[in-house]
Amino acid sequence: MSKLIVTVAPTSNFHGKETNPGIPFSPTEVMEAVYESWNEGASIVHIHGRDEKGIPTNDPKFFEETDRLIREKGCDIILQHSMAPANPVLLGKEIADIDDGVRTSTTSPPPEMVSLEIAPAITVWKGKAIPYNWNRLWAEKVAKELMAKGIKPEIEIYNNGQIDDLYYLIEQGVLNKPYYVSFVMNMHKVGSGFMRYSPKHLIHLVDLLPPDSLFSVLGVGYPVEFEATTLSILLGGNVRVGFEDNIYIEKGKLAKSNAELVKKIVRIARELGREIASPNEAREMLGIPLIHK
Repeated sequence: MSKLIVTVAPTSNFHGKETNPGIPFSPTEVMEAVYESWNEGASIVHIHGRDEKGIPTNDPKFFEETDRLIREKGCDIILQHSMAPANPVLLGKEIADIDDGVRTSTTSPPPEMVSLEIAPAITVWKGKAIPYNWNRLWAEKVAKELMAKGIKPEIEIYNNGQIDDLYYLIEQGVLNKPYYVSFVMNMHKVGSGFMRYSPKHLIHLVDLLPPDSLFSVLGVGYPVEFEATTLSILLGGNVRVGFEDNIYIEKGKLAKSNAELVKKIVRIARELGREIASPNEAREMLGIPLIHK
């Protein structure tokens, strides 16, 4: 099997320090979490922003500052910005502004990767149902812009029907090979249009992938984070862990850091015979230009 790409998602667009005090908010806190996770084997970081009050934000200045601090630390991890809208509930909105997330792709310098949603969803959180009106035409437009900028999208898939939206984008010629797909599993408890995790479901999703695809898996909550990612390892896929998805290292025990979650999945992978990809090895696998420390 190919080497394993480990992504860390250190902070959340929803829960905050009230759920785990180790969740980083500021650019400096995120940098420190990323540096620790990189030392444990993470080769991609998926970044969300928070303002000085801890409220989610997609202000490009947050991402530029965070990226700068990570690079100044001597960390060559792949920089991936989330393109999800800043949490509408915490901003007092009734509908998500899907173009808000696109701002994170406008930083200078641009990120190497971004996450890209391609189909509608509804989150149900704190008693509010918030629609996210992503669609394949919007995704086509954004993917074309990303291609022109040389930014690699990671396509986030929330249910198996969205595989057909992925095929649509490929047919329109707005994605470069290899296509990188992230299966977001077990988010069904907080919204409509999301899928629960089961081994059969994940295996079916992998079978549906178009040729020339690489895939990664994340599982929301404990123990699903480690169940889903372990199966991905066995299937030849890649993994994402971190406080965005899960705050526990074992049942009832909060993880002390994102790095602790990375360390656990790296240990599991090595015990199962998968070697860990360095950031530049991951760049080669994904078709991203190499950088040199």
